[in-house]
Amino acid sequence: MKFPNRSSCFFFILFVAQCGFPTISEAVGIQLTGAPSSENRFGFFIFGDSYVDAGNNNYINTTSDFQANFPPYGESFFPVATGRFTDGRNIPDFLGEYANLPLLPPYLDPHNDLYDYGVNFASGGGGALPLSHQEQALGLQTQMNFFKRVDKSLRKKLGNARTQSFFSNSVFLFNFGGNDYLNPFDISYDIFKTIDTQEQFVNMVIGNITTVLKEVYKHGGRKFGLMGVPPLGYMPSSRLKKSAQYFEEASSIARLHNKLLPIALHKLSKQLKGFKYAFADVHMLLLQRILNPSQYGFKVVDTACCGSDEFRGVYNCGRKLGSFPFTHCKNIEDHMFFDSYHPTEKVFKQLAEQMWSGGLEVVTPYNFKQLFEYEPTLASE
Repeated sequence: MKFPNRSSCFFFILFVAQCGFPTISEAVGIQLTGAPSSENRFGFFIFGDSYVDAGNNNYINTTSDFQANFPPYGESFFPVATGRFTDGRNIPDFLGEYANLPLLPPYLDPHNDLYDYGVNFASGGGGALPLSHQEQALGLQTQMNFFKRVDKSLRKKLGNARTQSFFSNSVFLFNFGGNDYLNPFDISYDIFKTIDTQEQFVNMVIGNITTVLKEVYKHGGRKFGLMGVPPLGYMPSSRLKKSAQYFEEASSIARLHNKLLPIALHKLSKQLKGFKYAFADVHMLLLQRILNPSQYGFKVVDTACCGSDEFRGVYNCGRKLGSFPFTHCKNIEDHMFFDSYHPTEKVFKQLAEQMWSGGLEVVTPYNFKQLFEYEPTLASE
């Protein structure tokens, strides 16, 4: 999720053209319990943005806005910052643990070339649209190209049949949209003023996501997890803007994405034999905690633990940005947000637990436990 956008004008031009509008450290090798690689029959592959990044941005030429491989990131769990945009682990880390898989490394980690348990392609700042933080983060299509390299590597190592079986039993997690929707607001708060504008833009984002889902399906993938866009108007960075228009439009387009994406996924399940998915309503889960914090063990939901200015909404946690030194809370367990955009490990763990075993009000039509356990080779396709 995030970030300050330095290529907004090009992003806006793309939107106008398509819609017809006027003008570190190395990743820490902490291993969780998992089956020996020679016996492992499934993996976990992660595509997305900073909510699910394991540190790929450590290895690209970008700015500190798009990295988190420095203190205080990682402080609650890792001995050094790994590049995760929170104080510890994120959602894929917990889901992988529940599936009895090791902690997955970032794809760009030069020490990683096995892929026996899967791999993490996600990139902080990445979007589904090509020009979302172009040249600063790795977008959806770049991440898909990385997957194709993994596919080639595994087929060379295992052969086509075993690789196909491995992919069909694996789970592919996607989390995109937040950056695509936040970036245009750097140009104007009016860009998503009408519902028609919002629908056209959301359909572009979802169209890019579903195109890649179909590509992964062609490579053998059958089980897909999708996370909804969070409540964009409630982040500390958004509160700092103090704009009712920004709040309404950011909230509206997030809701629309989370309404239309499950519809698109349902259509894919009808079109593609054996296509199974879990859609996690992350928007609703976060909003529940924001509106009823004490029920979930939180005291502070409007102000980040780390940052500066009101709500600690300035995105400079761990960063030296001019005359704005960041401050850092001592009571991290009380906070929902670690920095201006990203939740704490405590939040991510709670969300992962509900995504893993929650009911239809949380994740539909399957939860992630059911998705991992589903046997596509036994289904009639």
